[in-house]
Amino acid sequence: SFALPQINDNASGWGPTIDSCPEKLKYLPYAPFSKNDRLGRACEWIFTRDRERKHWTRNKGGAETEASPFVIEQVDDEGFHLVDTKTTAKPKWGPGSRRPGMTNQRGGLRGQGPQWSDRGRDGQSQQQKHPAQKDPRSRYGARGARMQNRGFDSWRDKPQRIRVSSVEVKPEWTALDGEKGNEDFTMSLPQMEKLKADEDPRAEELAFVGTLYNMSKAIDKASVRTAIQLKKMQEPKPFHLASIDDPVIKKLASQGKAQIFTTDIALAVLMSAPRSVISWDMVVQRAGSSIFLDIREGSSVYDTTVNETAQDAPDDDLKDQNMNSMTALATEAGYINYCYSQQNLDKSESPAQMSKGDATLRESWSQRGQDPQLPPGKAFRYRKFELDDDMTLVVRCEVDAVMQTKDGSNALLTVKALNEFDPKTSGIDWRQKLESQRAAVLANELKNNRNKLARWTCQALLAGVDYIKIGYVSRAHSKDNTTHFVLHNQLYRPEEFAKQIDLKIENIWGIATTVMKRLMQLPVDESPICKYLMLKDPNRPTVNLYKVPADAFDYEVEDDDNDAVQGSDDDSDME
Repeated sequence: SFALPQINDNASGWGPTIDSCPEKLKYLPYAPFSKNDRLGRACEWIFTRDRERKHWTRNKGGAETEASPFVIEQVDDEGFHLVDTKTTAKPKWGPGSRRPGMTNQRGGLRGQGPQWSDRGRDGQSQQQKHPAQKDPRSRYGARGARMQNRGFDSWRDKPQRIRVSSVEVKPEWTALDGEKGNEDFTMSLPQMEKLKADEDPRAEELAFVGTLYNMSKAIDKASVRTAIQLKKMQEPKPFHLASIDDPVIKKLASQGKAQIFTTDIALAVLMSAPRSVISWDMVVQRAGSSIFLDIREGSSVYDTTVNETAQDAPDDDLKDQNMNSMTALATEAGYINYCYSQQNLDKSESPAQMSKGDATLRESWSQRGQDPQLPPGKAFRYRKFELDDDMTLVVRCEVDAVMQTKDGSNALLTVKALNEFDPKTSGIDWRQKLESQRAAVLANELKNNRNKLARWTCQALLAGVDYIKIGYVSRAHSKDNTTHFVLHNQLYRPEEFAKQIDLKIENIWGIATTVMKRLMQLPVDESPICKYLMLKDPNRPTVNLYKVPADAFDYEVEDDDNDAVQGSDDDSDME
């Protein structure tokens, strides 16, 4: 039978009464609506996005785990799919206003207006051209062709640069991307940039070993007018001592002082990862309950990049013949940094011995082998950071020099150098702007080298130094990459410099804490040491993880040794 619903009559006006409003709608805010308001874009709910989400699904076949902070599109409306394909209207004037079938050619006779020719899809004219436009080498025809080539859309035809990975991915490696039923450990760099730590972790110094020279005051007199030539020195092989082979870290791991051990270079790469463009990699090893993060020996991380984040970054085309290629500039910048740091040291006096911390740790350092050989005037601080209640991090940090302040105390420093190779490429001539517009020079370097400056600042913050000294070194001539001059020196407090380059302290510690938590969840097997590779994708803003064999990358060191031995044998044969 049909039942008449309850009808609430509003005798005083139009519409429902106040008492007749349903209970669930009483406290909803009222949004006024007008017929002139445009509705949003249409969406359909029946479209499945499994194909789009397969790269970001953390666990397809296993047990449910905690949601990853790096998963993209973790929002409530992920079931929506945009179906509106309406194109935006092109402007009547400006870029993109030309119709595809019409070309303005100024090939008419003197006194006539522009001649419009209708072209088909194949670009051929549907009408007979003017005789003056038949020959493209004619006066007006060539000019018209040049004007057409300078169209507004020509810059969009530039092909996208394809970058090369820092290490070749082997087929026997297992990608931890969720494709084969395993858990997805892919990290998104845009998501990293949004991470924040609740508070900065408390730092504790465990040991301070090595030797340090005092800073020299002679190079501080350098200026644009009185530039000081950079002394040429023989650059040694970069000091490489993996954290898993460090005797001090081994001692700390056996004592259970922390769960994660790494170096300041490796951790700075992670902290500044959202600013990175080129590919980089690092090795993650798990032994029992301890995790070790190391830079692979011979990795591109040790290279000092130049203009990595510039709009027109250098490439490696004809790198053997071009002194301004990416590889040549990185080699030059690394050599400049070494020579500048050594020229800042006062070697007229013997270096001071750094000996602080636990006696057993200092004894472990003194009993280490001579390979690799420690460079003179280099000291290391072992610092512990409490990232969480149940997660502690130990970092081995480098210190370059010590400086005596006005009050008689000693201040620790890290020394770095920015280099100029061609003012036309960088956009600002240091010799003209460095004295009067120093902030503009630094802002331009920040635009072109965001990742490098952030990495240097993170290393200084981790080491707990008092100052970071940055030198401005330029070529004697843009065509000469062997002679350089120091134009200026500047001291910065690491915390203040981080604010100048827009490096947020809470963000870098949020990245460190979140990444370390994810690494603690890596799958393990029965092997005593499980090895993984963390690789930044060369062409996408993601960081991929691979499960690699225990002997991975060992062959590279053996091949280098064999090549060196073979080269020495060849030299002896020639003699």
